[in-house]
Amino acid sequence: MNTVATYMGIVMKAIDNDGKSAMRSLVRIAGVIVASLCLMSVFAQDDTDVSSMAGHKANEEGTKHYKAKEYEAAVPYLQLAAEWGFKDAQVRLGQIYFKGLGSVEKNPLRGLAWLGTAASKPSSASYTGIYERAMAQVPEENHAAVERAVASFTQRYGSGEAAVTCRMKAPLGSNLAQLSCDYDSKYAYVKPMQSAWDEHSSSAFAL
Repeated sequence: MNTVATYMGIVMKAIDNDGKSAMRSLVRIAGVIVASLCLMSVFAQDDTDVSSMAGHKANEEGTKHYKAKEYEAAVPYLQLAAEWGFKDAQVRLGQIYFKGLGSVEKNPLRGLAWLGTAASKPSSASYTGIYERAMAQVPEENHAAVERAVASFTQRYGSGEAAVTCRMKAPLGSNLAQLSCDYDSKYAYVKPMQSAWDEHSSSAFAL
């Protein structure tokens, strides 16, 4: 807020100048403001580090950005929540990469790795359906790479491997089992030296 007020003061001072000098000053000031805002935006993105945030908080923040279609802002939060084992975060992150939502670079293999992890048992019919529909778009020659990536991601981030454990449970008075996930708030997340994706990036393909 103080920065905006400072810029406004400079602009008003320039306006008080006479003739062409005032216009030249305004153009220069506008250029400085635009450049400053761009740099601020870049620094804000580079400084995004959510590794110390609890998984459920990262999931909430990532979900908020995802629903607002702020996909670039959602990625770091969803990434952390997905690594904690939140299946809804894994689905959303997978969709972002698989489709290349917003300005996020499209990466079908990375997206499928997360979608497949969310669909790994136990899982809901909606999650498995999303993964199956995505796989239907993948040429046969790429299936083996997808299966390897999904197996690797599931081993690290699947149910029971991190902070979230899921199971199929029937609510009281019902015979229909539903997906139920429990979050371990005491889980201590340690950022890995190498992500699961690093092992499969060389097998990436385009759709």
